[in-house]
Amino acid sequence: MKFPLKWLAALTALAAAGVWLPSASGQLRIQSGALSRSSGILHPRELEKQIFYLTNDARRRNGVAALTYDNSLTLKAREKSDDMLKNNYFSHTSPTGKTFKDRLQEEKPASFRTIYRAGENIYMGSRFDYNVDIKTQARLIVDGWMTSPGHRKNMLEPGFTHMGVGVSTRDKECYATQIFTGMAPRPQ
Repeated sequence: MKFPLKWLAALTALAAAGVWLPSASGQLRIQSGALSRSSGILHPRELEKQIFYLTNDARRRNGVAALTYDNSLTLKAREKSDDMLKNNYFSHTSPTGKTFKDRLQEEKPASFRTIYRAGENIYMGSRFDYNVDIKTQARLIVDGWMTSPGHRKNMLEPGFTHMGVGVSTRDKECYATQIFTGMAPRPQ
């Protein structure tokens, strides 16, 4: 009965974080988010790409403009997924109390545009199987988010213009993070 409770807890905890941020601009000084090889944590880039593609496909099917890939947001998303995997938690708030908004405000986004809104989706799975097609794995993650009202709202938010996806895996554990940002229009 241990597995069903863990799964239920994970599904229950899948809450999307939508955060209004004050204007911020500047350069982002991000570390790679990758942990040492000895940690056993991997970042399957093909899975990240498929999640990005499927998210934009869902937006297109719902009449919303595609998101632009942002490498700095991907690094931040990997950092979040790494932290959850390494420290064995599943929450938008870290065990040290750091929130999504705190993490974004630590370093300014690497863009000349101004962020005026941001959101985060997180996923945890404990039966990740590398023998299953990567597209199938990505579809399971994205479909799970699309059936959750808060996650779906983030994925289809027209005000979001950029996204980064970070996936961290170890053995059969898989954590995925999407970070969305909306950029204020540039003055004419």
